[in-house]
Amino acid sequence: MMQQQNYITSLTSLRGIAALWVMLFHLDVIFFYRDFGPLIPHELTGIITKGYLWVDFFFLLSGFVISHVYGATFASSSDKVKLIKTFLWARFTRIYPLHLFILVLLVPLAIIVPLLFPAVVDGSWETFLAWPALLDNLLLINAMNQHVYLSWNIVSWSIGAEWWAYVCACFILPFVFKSNLTYKSIALVVSGAVLIGMFSIRGNLDITFDYGWVRCLAEFILGTIVYQVFMHQVGEVWLSKNSSFLISALMIVMAFHFGLSDILLITLFILLLLCAAYNNGLVKRALERKTLRYLGDISYSIYMMHGFWFLVFWFSLTYLKSEFKITSLSVPVKLRLGFCFVGLTIISAHYTYHYIEIKARQFLRSTKFLQWKKSTVNG
Repeated sequence: MMQQQNYITSLTSLRGIAALWVMLFHLDVIFFYRDFGPLIPHELTGIITKGYLWVDFFFLLSGFVISHVYGATFASSSDKVKLIKTFLWARFTRIYPLHLFILVLLVPLAIIVPLLFPAVVDGSWETFLAWPALLDNLLLINAMNQHVYLSWNIVSWSIGAEWWAYVCACFILPFVFKSNLTYKSIALVVSGAVLIGMFSIRGNLDITFDYGWVRCLAEFILGTIVYQVFMHQVGEVWLSKNSSFLISALMIVMAFHFGLSDILLITLFILLLLCAAYNNGLVKRALERKTLRYLGDISYSIYMMHGFWFLVFWFSLTYLKSEFKITSLSVPVKLRLGFCFVGLTIISAHYTYHYIEIKARQFLRSTKFLQWKKSTVNG
């Protein structure tokens, strides 16, 4: 399958920054909802409490990048069936091995830990590690409201949502790339209306197990439309400037700080995405620095592994409260725990990226695996 190979490398670093921000959001959730107080007082700033919105940035970015890599191929291919199979297999091997690996880690823990440390089992244990929801997680249908709670790797709802966006992309990409401006505009309006409708009903876009796939799909489509803007170089003269990127980034930080509308932040994310994609100057060079690029490379592992460590820390605090009667944590202790959470996430992400993500993907796409699969079917 022919693909666009000139990757927009500066976007990789933004993905890493977004993953770190979501991680800090969940670290705050652990302390706050375990009654140890927030990382930063919520009444002072929303800089962390709005962190769930960086998942929306992931969805926008996904639509944009998938369009960049596969869009032209979907628009021109004569063998759609083969293309769809190849595309979906490529995406499956990208996301599923790490998802499965973390479930494999959690299942024995869910069996053994209650036997060894019964004090950790509370109401949240019954939902986070609910056995009826395990199959939905394995089938990537854990963002379709079958169960009214987050379960197992609590961040993996977005991976399930993303998978079904990929399935829909097989039909979305040909439509967006081959339709005229009127139909593209209709797709833009409908996607925007869905997000505004969801926001109006809920008051925010923190929609996860309960129709998170709709949130994802709407933003994925928006990402494909944003790529059309990029491809036709709309606004490039202004948006490619270093100052435009810095202003859009500052506006996002301020919108987070003041807790402004989620819909406004989606708009600002689109602006930031275009500024980064267009930029060929100082911003691009900064975003392509080795450390930031590597954080972007391992961002999927950071995102997924911090969900694992979330559960570890969440139930560890329960154990501290019940067994050691610890009811408060000083700021220095919370900072040390926070550094441990971040450090464990990044270190484990480094290894899962190299030894789970890459190794599994390479094997599943290899001739050796395909030959084994063929012999198994024939045998």
